[in-house]
Amino acid sequence: MPKDMGLLEKDIRQTFIEFLIPSVGGMMGTSLYILGDTMMVGRGLGSQGLAALNISIPTINVLYGLGLLFGIGGATALSISRGQNRPDLVDSIFTRSILMSLIVGVILTLVRVFFLDELVLFLGASKATFQMSKDYLGILMSFSMVFILNHTLTVMVRNDGAPKLAMWGMLSGNITNIILDYIFIFIFNWGMWGAGFATAISPMISLAILSSHFIRKKNQVKLVRIKPHLQEAVRIVSNGVSSFITELSAGIVIFAFNLSILNITGDIGVSAYSIIANLSLICAAIFTGVGQAIQPIVSINFGAGKMERVYESVKLAIYCAFGLGVLFYGAGLVFPEFLVSIFSKDNSALMAITVRGIKLYFASFLLMGVNIVMVLYLQSKELAGMAMVISLLRGFFLIIIILMILPRILGLDGVWLTLPLVELITLAVSAGLYRVCRDALIYRPQGGLLLRSR
Repeated sequence: MPKDMGLLEKDIRQTFIEFLIPSVGGMMGTSLYILGDTMMVGRGLGSQGLAALNISIPTINVLYGLGLLFGIGGATALSISRGQNRPDLVDSIFTRSILMSLIVGVILTLVRVFFLDELVLFLGASKATFQMSKDYLGILMSFSMVFILNHTLTVMVRNDGAPKLAMWGMLSGNITNIILDYIFIFIFNWGMWGAGFATAISPMISLAILSSHFIRKKNQVKLVRIKPHLQEAVRIVSNGVSSFITELSAGIVIFAFNLSILNITGDIGVSAYSIIANLSLICAAIFTGVGQAIQPIVSINFGAGKMERVYESVKLAIYCAFGLGVLFYGAGLVFPEFLVSIFSKDNSALMAITVRGIKLYFASFLLMGVNIVMVLYLQSKELAGMAMVISLLRGFFLIIIILMILPRILGLDGVWLTLPLVELITLAVSAGLYRVCRDALIYRPQGGLLLRSR
């Protein structure tokens, strides 16, 4: 059965699982970029190293978000065009997405060359953490183009019928990162520069593996000559902007939380949040993997007008995301000390602050996955405006507003409770504001609902 027909005809549960496992596996691989650094930095360089690393993490979110901007944006347009039987558009969309990734990567590399000190200070580095942050961030941004292209190509390969290869590409790169972290930090004593260098090598490994999809001629998409076409570029960016905002919001959350925590507890609070943020990034990556699993299914079936399959797939993703959220929250309540011990040892003050934070902050996972799935579902149908509103609400406006209020009332607990409240309000507003969101939430695979093309 041709790959496209499989997405249009095979049992929807089986198809969802076929994409879910490699998609979540690949996203977990992505989160290991930061997790590996955090574990090794925490144990090798202490709480100051953790604080410096956490200051640099928003830049990783930007690089990854840009990869998704062109990857998800291009893959959505590409899959819908396939469903509409428009093969003439497929290769030009793929080529344009890759080219835009390369151009933006070069621009960010130039930013690193001319404005690195200013960027480190802007992200909130103190005198104690400035040099460590600069060492890590400098090497990271030198490889901006590789990071962005890797994330873009991962999504494209997954949509081109090779989700397992996409997963192994990401996992292989990140396993390499963890191994090199240990070698560079503990054996070579290269400090934060070594941690950054290990992270920078990882996407090169991933790209080498992903390229085998094209070398072995397993690909349906290929690079072609293209002419400037503003409308097609706008379509790609419009489809992907919500994924970019979602990733950028993770960086904004870390940036805003760092500043708020610094004013309350200083560097030790930032170190505690570094641990919580890294655990949160893993959970958010898994939720994003669930959402990305339905993107090829939703896009091609939406393009072909098979709306019942669209709703069935998104409902499966909602069930899966909520179930995982309950599991993550339960782990935070039952095993907080163990989770902290992975990153730090023999620091009772850090342990106490972080355990308290985990028990409150992890409540956000109950609804975070549902909100992420909803945004990716809207993107997959090219409902870019709706997806962008929800992403901005969740990732920027509500975060800033609530973070200005709750810590003034509850102190550090107010910081930890900000994200759970944001996720609750986001789901309520999106379901109240958009009928397409309500339809997805209330749909039952047996009972169905009044389906519409939107």
